[in-house]
Amino acid sequence: MANYEALLGELSPLSKNVKDAANTAVRLQKAIQKNTETGNLTEVKKSLAALGEAIALLQERTDALQDAVDAFDEQEYFVSGDFTQQLLEACAEKKVDVKGEKGVYEMFPYKVRILGDSEHPAEVYVDRKKVASYRPEYVAETIRQGQIRLNKATFNPSSFMEELAAAYEITCLRNGARIGSTQALGKIYKNLALMARARKEYDMQAFAFDLSRLFEAGTEAWKTKDGARYDFGTSRDGKTGIRVLSRTGVESFISTLRMMNDD
Repeated sequence: MANYEALLGELSPLSKNVKDAANTAVRLQKAIQKNTETGNLTEVKKSLAALGEAIALLQERTDALQDAVDAFDEQEYFVSGDFTQQLLEACAEKKVDVKGEKGVYEMFPYKVRILGDSEHPAEVYVDRKKVASYRPEYVAETIRQGQIRLNKATFNPSSFMEELAAAYEITCLRNGARIGSTQALGKIYKNLALMARARKEYDMQAFAFDLSRLFEAGTEAWKTKDGARYDFGTSRDGKTGIRVLSRTGVESFISTLRMMNDD
């Protein structure tokens, strides 16, 4: 089984060797420059000879590092499933909730895609952004840190509820339904982000994340400034509901919204 951590253990000392040889070459170059300026050609000649040896050592160590990197087949690492397995293990260790299978996962509120087969190069995407890493530990930590930042970000339940209520009313009107009827959150989302450009910038996952924070805020937050009260409908699976996750990892599927004032 391929494992990037094993490769890292091999590459780290080789990389340090390259760094040490490069530092020696730089130090000698500085000595040559200084002695050239002062006219000390004797030292210049000594440093030039030493620099030649340092450059040869640097090349030797660079070749060793190159060989170790080339020996690791990143495409096979992905195709074999080793990368995916180790990523899921790293997520479990970091308490990152994971749902999904076959290379498509939800790590709330992110969508993670793992590519790597005869038709696709080995790549990892978090939402639409490619993560330039073949190290599962790093990818898992990147996702965890992103979740921490999102949860720390300012969120105003009142403002979001006002926007959600406005989109709900538009949905009722478009469906020819009375205000107070039950409306699917998926349709409400489309009226909240009317333009395709808006849905690209504020996708369903971002909507689900805001819903999770509003849902977690409790029923007192499900009111608008004019006194209208709203209620969320939940489902037991992800087929009809939008999956949300609380800060403590409690999973819910929210499917509908309705105004409670009118019966």
